[in-house]
Amino acid sequence: MTDPFDWRLRGSKSVYEGYVRVRRDTYELPGGVLSDWDVQTQSDTVAVVAFTATFDVVLFEQFRVGPARAIVEIPGGAVDEGETPVEAAVRELEEETGYRPGAVFHAGWEWSGANSTRRKHVVVAVDGERVGEPSWGDHEMGVVHLRAASDLLSHLLSGELSDAGGALRALHVFAEAAVTPGPLRTAQARVRDLLVPGPVVDAPGDAWSRRVADLWARADDDQPDELRRAMGELVRELGEGDPEALFERASVEDFLGEEAAAIPLYRAALDAGLDGTKRTQACIQLASSLRNVGDASGAMAVLRHVDAADPLAPAAHAFLALALHDDDKPTPALRTALGELAPHLPAYRRAVSAYAAELPARRRIRAIAVGLLVRDGWVLAEQYGDLDDGGFLRAPGGGIDIGERAVDAMHREIREELGATLTDATLLDVVENIYDRPGHSGHEVAFVFGIRSDELEALPRARRIDVLDGDTSVGWYRIADLRSADVPFHPVGMLDHAERLG
Repeated sequence: MTDPFDWRLRGSKSVYEGYVRVRRDTYELPGGVLSDWDVQTQSDTVAVVAFTATFDVVLFEQFRVGPARAIVEIPGGAVDEGETPVEAAVRELEEETGYRPGAVFHAGWEWSGANSTRRKHVVVAVDGERVGEPSWGDHEMGVVHLRAASDLLSHLLSGELSDAGGALRALHVFAEAAVTPGPLRTAQARVRDLLVPGPVVDAPGDAWSRRVADLWARADDDQPDELRRAMGELVRELGEGDPEALFERASVEDFLGEEAAAIPLYRAALDAGLDGTKRTQACIQLASSLRNVGDASGAMAVLRHVDAADPLAPAAHAFLALALHDDDKPTPALRTALGELAPHLPAYRRAVSAYAAELPARRRIRAIAVGLLVRDGWVLAEQYGDLDDGGFLRAPGGGIDIGERAVDAMHREIREELGATLTDATLLDVVENIYDRPGHSGHEVAFVFGIRSDELEALPRARRIDVLDGDTSVGWYRIADLRSADVPFHPVGMLDHAERLG
């Protein structure tokens, strides 16, 4: 019996190159007959069924050349080279509509057609918030719409859009999937209600969240007392120590320009266990407030805890770039900003990413204040890299700001980098530190202080402290061991001073 699936490819050639590419494949069919088939060679796409935090659906109306009229579509677009479907979904949703999701679920894919290489992915996005204006590409334009979720099924069944089948399949997959507690679990219950109609009951907290959103929609910084009063009434329903209540109170003070009042409230909300999208928002807003009050190092320390996979990570990286700039680190600031921008460029992504990674530090003379803390023959030092493989030690400290005395910079840097307070800082020396290491050279004028700190001196010998605004750590080193092993200790002369103090 002839195998009906024994099709053998005998040749393939390109027959059309345009917005759509077509190749002609020649197959030998079962029985030996040759047959030509035209195949559309298309890249993968993704469509996004996007729900806002108030469970409206985000749609995008645009002109479609096939129907030759405007269609109210599910947002989406092409999956670019090097992107995952989820990454493409988050990018396309924000580019087309200005909305960014709090959580996403990849609901799989289906073939675009029997003669197409395209896979059409669908992602369900929930807890979406408007983060800016759409950023349409060339020849792209339209109108963003919000529709009640209760109208979604009738719209998908109307036949008036091109991704309806995939969207319906995605909703069913999402409704039956095992998802983690949080925004996805809450949205899943609402989607099940859409697919199997029944009494609509708000999930816990939904009604409260909508009232908070309504308050923010009409918030006016010219009426601070009214805003504080209205938010106070809402947060009392949750209790003063509730993390969301603390977050909203902090946001009010931030909105009114009272960063000093907002900062401890943001910290309290995070310590109380704020989770989900609001936790990331709190980190970003706390970092922005810290930067606005002059604590760029503190802002950097907060932003480094935002996961790179978080949907709000690009915003965190933008604020990190600003904080790096304020902390007199222009090259890392530019590198961070370009690294975030590169994946969204219509062309030259790889080149911009490579150039950003290779940016050299700006050549300049830098004034710094560093401290030597010595105890019983041991010195506290910051370690860079593996000491057995080109690494080195550095006395803790950092740059001196314009208008700041070196001794004040010493106190500030220890506070910002290690979260500790100095009880004494005595100037020991002023040295020039000129260095040329692989990938990094510099010229520093270093004010060297002998320092004392009850908190740091109490640090056990085997313990280390992470530097809050960097990716290094500080610990104790035996001075005699450093001398015998000839470990590099910067700035120049630090080991000699440590021996005299020790």
